[in-house]
Amino acid sequence: VRSSLNVLSNLQSQMTEFEASAEPLQDWLNSTESRVQESSARLHDLPTKKHELSKLQVFCSQKSF
Repeated sequence: VRSSLNVLSNLQSQMTEFEASAEPLQDWLNSTESRVQESSARLHDLPTKKHELSKLQVFCSQKSF
């Protein structure tokens, strides 16, 4: 029984660490999704599309986690 409790405790600790490490990634994904949706609303012609693509590429290249 004690061994099972230790295993469960370790798994709980691992899950807590995983959730904490995944949070910055989730924040980045949410931010990126929002920016893509905002830019999609402005895509009416090819020059505008190229400009928005360039802005998104710069945004993505600046993000590191």
